[in-house]
Amino acid sequence: MVTEGSEYYFDPIGLFVESGETVTFEIQSGSHSATAYKQGTSSAEVTRIPDGAEAFNSEVLSEQGATYEHTFETTGTYDYFCIPHKSLGMVGRIVVGEPGGPAEGSMPPDGDVPESQTIVDQGSVSYSSFSG
Repeated sequence: MVTEGSEYYFDPIGLFVESGETVTFEIQSGSHSATAYKQGTSSAEVTRIPDGAEAFNSEVLSEQGATYEHTFETTGTYDYFCIPHKSLGMVGRIVVGEPGGPAEGSMPPDGDVPESQTIVDQGSVSYSSFSG
């Protein structure tokens, strides 16, 4: 999770993991959260995680090097955002096992992320290669 000048982003912006794997979100700079698009979770107005999946919300972390871990059990596509920077397009996508669920076929309401199949094919999509 990075603040760089006027840019706020997750790096990688797209990540592929297998079911049961744990992802660690780490503050590189700034104050950020990793919050699932699950209606009713923080400021999420829509659900963009698979049916039956556990929502995650790190709340805002502000200390450099601070981490938040979440284990992804349910297969599918997860879109997530940063609470303070959602309106600035700070969003990301994780594909667990294979694409699927309500996030498929569209972009999050607050920004763009790599297509799920691209994430599966590459394993990880860096912010610079996606936005550059």
